[in-house]
Amino acid sequence: MARFHRRTCIFLLLFILFICSIMMALKALRPEGAGFGDPFGLGLLPDFQQQTTHLKNKFGLQKRAKEESFSDTQNLHTSTMNIRTPTVPLGKVKKKLPSLNYDFHVFYYSWFGNPQFNGKYIHWNHPLLTHWDAKIASGYPKGRHNPPDDLGSNFYPELGPYSSKDPSVVEAHLKQMSSASIGVLALSWYPPGMADENGEPTDDLVPTILDTAHKYKLKVTFHIEPYKDRDDRSMYSNVKYIIDKYGNHPAFYRHKASTVVLMAMDMIQHMGMYVLGESEMQIVAAQSAAKASCI
Repeated sequence: MARFHRRTCIFLLLFILFICSIMMALKALRPEGAGFGDPFGLGLLPDFQQQTTHLKNKFGLQKRAKEESFSDTQNLHTSTMNIRTPTVPLGKVKKKLPSLNYDFHVFYYSWFGNPQFNGKYIHWNHPLLTHWDAKIASGYPKGRHNPPDDLGSNFYPELGPYSSKDPSVVEAHLKQMSSASIGVLALSWYPPGMADENGEPTDDLVPTILDTAHKYKLKVTFHIEPYKDRDDRSMYSNVKYIIDKYGNHPAFYRHKASTVVLMAMDMIQHMGMYVLGESEMQIVAAQSAAKASCI
């Protein structure tokens, strides 16, 4: 029994000496300046060294991507919360802009306001839209949007909760349209003194929009919004008013047609005649044809 214990002690002593020898040898192979946990001795195993380097680079890229994503998210949140007043200068138009496509029309709404230009928020704070099913609507909050952090918009505008009365905002918007090759903007329009339930009259903004549109070679057509008791007679008055007041402006959109009637029909169609019936549209077109021939 004593002999067995002696052999075991000798074996353990030799094993410890063997381990110490290996550690001394590895320490001698370790490059100077290497930190704790850094791999070394991989030069003896080229394939393993290449695989380890590949995995290290892969995890490094993933870590860097996560850090950049987190940083971008923080920057986006900061830029969203820090509302800035647009400072787009009314300087000269850049010479190199893409050619405009006058078959490319976009709607443009000039009914937004803020305290700086309007004394209050307009349309940014409209009521929360409720679901048509009362049971479903009961599960959602009610009230109004609360600018500047909570806006009545699916997206937060880069210019912040701007005012459509701000000339620099109109300048920025129409410049963006021009750079996107948009040729015609269909301006949302109510007759003088009229507006929707959440807005205010905006007919006084039309001259600024027309002048800025002309600067960028854009054209403006009018999208007459629905209003109470709108019929063929009121529509005729609206069309006549638009032609009389804005028809001679160089930015006023004119559609080339072989006949005056087709021209008038096209103009009315672009003005939001989706509430009147076909017969009423024909009446307005016939009444407007003589007037349209003068522009």
